[in-house]
Amino acid sequence: MLPCFPYVPSACLQVSLYSSQQASQMAGGLVCKLSVLPDGQLTGRLASMMIVFCNTKGGVGKSTLAVHTAAWLKDRGFRVALLDTDKQRSSSEWMAEVDSDISIATAIDPDECLEKARELAADHDFIVGDGPGGLDDLSRTLLLLSDLAVFPISPSILDLRSVSQATTILRYAQGINNGRPQGRLVLNKVRLRDTISNELRAAAPNLGVTVTDGAVRDLQAFRDSAQQGTVVSRMGRKGSEAAGDIEILCEELFNIVRGEVAQADGKQKEVANG
Repeated sequence: MLPCFPYVPSACLQVSLYSSQQASQMAGGLVCKLSVLPDGQLTGRLASMMIVFCNTKGGVGKSTLAVHTAAWLKDRGFRVALLDTDKQRSSSEWMAEVDSDISIATAIDPDECLEKARELAADHDFIVGDGPGGLDDLSRTLLLLSDLAVFPISPSILDLRSVSQATTILRYAQGINNGRPQGRLVLNKVRLRDTISNELRAAAPNLGVTVTDGAVRDLQAFRDSAQQGTVVSRMGRKGSEAAGDIEILCEELFNIVRGEVAQADGKQKEVANG
């Protein structure tokens, strides 16, 4: 039985050792080569890298960023799937309106999550996961499967307190999965000159998690995009400011994942060369 989180006051959240071994094996198998053409065009087949958006609480913008990241990747020619494990099903319902070419799957427990991830990995370049708002077996399974775990943090005192919990669950996954996934905090719903946003950025390095350079502002276009069943990059001039934020963030997240692939490819070459 895997160790429980020290800060959980009630019954220990448990994951069977069998499920954890499955998850680790699955995570280890989701790596393939990626190349970038000299002119910056993305090319090559990336065999299912998983980017997961998760947090210890809801209302931080997980679904918004998951949907926009999936659409961003699809618009750049990748085969993309969305795996929605949040009980509210916000991202899967939204994604179905945004783009019919993006595959959608849902999961309600760790076993189903593993099964769906394995199925999606067979014929997609990227799986974007929308995690549940809390600390449970499903959250940990997603993290074990992922190459990059993204923790959106909105500028509120409650989110500031949740940062340490987010890093604890990340370290749990890294501790049993050879240092993977990488983790990033994303400042979301940011307002200009927001004191708490500045405090979050300053506090994050002490918690061992890097804050992305790209931040997402609290703009009306994001709310409008959900109501209209689209993403801000497809809203023309009305969504241009918000689309700029998404472009900067997604490019940064993609480069992180690309670095993971390059590192894994280098290790494989070292093993092959003895």
